[in-house]
Amino acid sequence: MTFFRLFCICWLSVYGCCYARTGRALIVAISEYPAENGWERIHGDNDGAMMAELLGRNHYSQIIRLRNEEATKKAISQALKQLYECTNPGDYVFLHFSCHGQQMMDLSGDEEDGLDEALIPYDALFWYLPEMYEGENHLCDDELGEWIDRLRYKAGRKGQVFVLLDACHSGTANRYTADVYIRGTNKIFAPEDYRPQPGKHLERSLKLKSAENKAPTLVLSACKAEETNYEYYSRKSRCHYGKLTYSFVRLVEQGNDALTAEAWCEAVDETMQQLPSGRFSKSQHPYMECSDSEEQFVVSVFH
Repeated sequence: MTFFRLFCICWLSVYGCCYARTGRALIVAISEYPAENGWERIHGDNDGAMMAELLGRNHYSQIIRLRNEEATKKAISQALKQLYECTNPGDYVFLHFSCHGQQMMDLSGDEEDGLDEALIPYDALFWYLPEMYEGENHLCDDELGEWIDRLRYKAGRKGQVFVLLDACHSGTANRYTADVYIRGTNKIFAPEDYRPQPGKHLERSLKLKSAENKAPTLVLSACKAEETNYEYYSRKSRCHYGKLTYSFVRLVEQGNDALTAEAWCEAVDETMQQLPSGRFSKSQHPYMECSDSEEQFVVSVFH
């Protein structure tokens, strides 16, 4: 055996496991919706650019970005399918959404409050219009949950799925105040006579659970259900960002790369509270869902 061959075998045995893992990400970032769709301008594309740069620095080799008119419901579904097909055991998968959000009627009967939460793609309408638009382009939590579950199977126990949802499903106060940008609405997407009723099939709800054959998963949302997601204006950058995204990036840049799910939520919350946001600074707190509360979730692929 030559020295070179021996060196290669030793190098692969020591370092090969680090380089077998691939970082894969989908970033959906919307600022400008079509005027006729009823959604107000926000600044999701600023979040998207910041997240793409962060993940690139942390060695994510597959980063799919959908911005504004690119981020239709069909395009998002195709991107999730592409991500799923590319994912291998041990991969780190990161999903990031910066957009509007809305509650909508629960069609599958798996929600305790009778309402699904939905992310709003570029081509989703604000209003329920019978026989014209009935939510076909809303990305509801059931559908996203199914994709997360499939990605968990593909990534396996040695991989991970990390999700940031910088959207919101409540709050319209101060919506028309100058320089105050809110993501989401408290108007429920449903027929006018719809009255939410507790679901009859709660067992169908896709709750995150630990499993031997599934990747640990952490989902961080920008605020709790009853709170409002206010954007943050950075004087340094002279632009607006989602508070969740800005705080998360700031934490990682400060060297916080590997934390447990609970520690991530606490650290993001603390960072959000420190943002100089005037009277809105203390009114928003992140919400966490995870499969393994004590599992470490990392950003860098080569951690």
